[in-house]
Amino acid sequence: MEHSSTSIRRRGEPAAGGNRWDIVLPAEPARAAQSILVALLSVAALTAVLLPWRSELGVPNGLLLYLLLILMLALTRGLLPAVVAAITSFVVLDLVFIPPYLTLTIADRDHVLALVVYLAVAVVTARLAARLQARTEEAMRESRHTAMLAELNAALIGDVTLDAILVRIAERVVTVYGAEGCRMLVRQDDELRTEAAFPPAFDTALDRTGLALAEWAIAHQQPVGRSRRGRRIVGARRSPGESGGSGSHGGDVLYLPILTANRVVGVLEVIGRPGAGAFHADDERLLMTFVGQAALAIERARLSDDAAQAAALAASDELKTALLAAVSHDLRTPLASIKAAATSLLDESVAWDAESRRELLSAIDEETDRLTLMVGNLLDLSRIEGGALRPRLDWYDLDEVIADVVQRMARRTSSHPLRVSLEPDLPLLQFDYVEIAQVLVNLIENAITHTPTGTPIEIAARRQADAVEVAVHDAGPGIPPWAQARIFERFYRGEPGSGAGSGIGLAICKGLVEAHGGRIGVESQPGAGTTFRFTLPLPVAREGEAVAGRPAEGVLV
Repeated sequence: MEHSSTSIRRRGEPAAGGNRWDIVLPAEPARAAQSILVALLSVAALTAVLLPWRSELGVPNGLLLYLLLILMLALTRGLLPAVVAAITSFVVLDLVFIPPYLTLTIADRDHVLALVVYLAVAVVTARLAARLQARTEEAMRESRHTAMLAELNAALIGDVTLDAILVRIAERVVTVYGAEGCRMLVRQDDELRTEAAFPPAFDTALDRTGLALAEWAIAHQQPVGRSRRGRRIVGARRSPGESGGSGSHGGDVLYLPILTANRVVGVLEVIGRPGAGAFHADDERLLMTFVGQAALAIERARLSDDAAQAAALAASDELKTALLAAVSHDLRTPLASIKAAATSLLDESVAWDAESRRELLSAIDEETDRLTLMVGNLLDLSRIEGGALRPRLDWYDLDEVIADVVQRMARRTSSHPLRVSLEPDLPLLQFDYVEIAQVLVNLIENAITHTPTGTPIEIAARRQADAVEVAVHDAGPGIPPWAQARIFERFYRGEPGSGAGSGIGLAICKGLVEAHGGRIGVESQPGAGTTFRFTLPLPVAREGEAVAGRPAEGVLV
């Protein structure tokens, strides 16, 4: 379908070109007739008042009083009624106030000059006063428009999502500008759809004519509209859609493309102007300013989304890079140890005694445990980073978990005396057994890695007001204060040469503990050892359960 460009003009204004669609808006003849009637009635009323005093006033005073009336009409009603009143009063003065009365003949030549000068002064005065009034109204309109835009900007500042911005724009066009209704049309999947509408009960369906005009506005990046009074678009050719589609609303419709720096975002459809009149050039300019502000707000929302996506991609790339570095660095050593031990055992040229064979197998077992721990940590980190960590809570005895971890870590702690100090009668807690055991394993592994051989490690647990605190203390060299703030960051390894480690164990501890609603922290002084403390909250007492968190009688654990 071929569309030609479309413009809005008032009746009587020449079209810009022969191939342009002209939406002819009425020149409001009723308003002009009303202004002429007001001018005639004003002159008649003043004449009726002055007629009894005709002899006392004289011609000069009568001219001044009619001139005052014309000035008032120009200031209040505009140029047309003032000019009509000037011409009418010119005739009335000749008929009523200048002898001989009730005739157009003037006996005194001085009165002829006075009437001619009066008419000239009256017309000039009317024009100057009307221009002053027009400038005043224009200044008031600009002030009102500025206030409207300021209100729109204030309304848009708080909205960050694109959907919220589109709804707010439609609402402000109706409530601030005064339209009957407003819709935001956005192209999705090669189809224009109503993204936002105000009032909420506004009909979101587009008729064929409206859809064609909206498409034309997007294609040509120019405003377009139609008058609903004639129920058709008036032009040299048929309209680009239906010629008689009236739609479900009675006001004129204006479609304005929403243009950003490099694309057309959509179309703003405005139905009905304030006062139910036809759209004028001032309305189009004001609404285009609204559209410009809307385009900026929409572009801001899109840029925010792009920035958020870019930040997410950057974080993902950073995680992948660090993860790859951790895997390539930390998995190489245990894999090399396992490979060397396995190759040695498979070498048939060497007769290994039982003790040597046991040492090689123990090395394979130990390095396999390290690999299992690393892989488990990497999987836990991916779950934490992806927000997929969901602890499987159940009732457990903390003493049992600690004893299990101590037994599993016996080989790793053989070179570090391990002591356990638990407060008696610790309550049962709800937690994920595997995840809390992983926290303890990581903390003990961290102490083994960063402390000299032979230094003791202590595990302690005590009850607090609303939680149970678990502490893992070592007698190592300690952690500098500046490093303690970053100790729980993923892939943070501390100072070079401070010991082996992937830099993810403590980050996983933090994620697992916080997923249980607890807290984790570190206390350390250089030369005085380091203590990691984490808490597990006591369960809230419910009906059938003790306050301490142990199940009441009859509850299976």
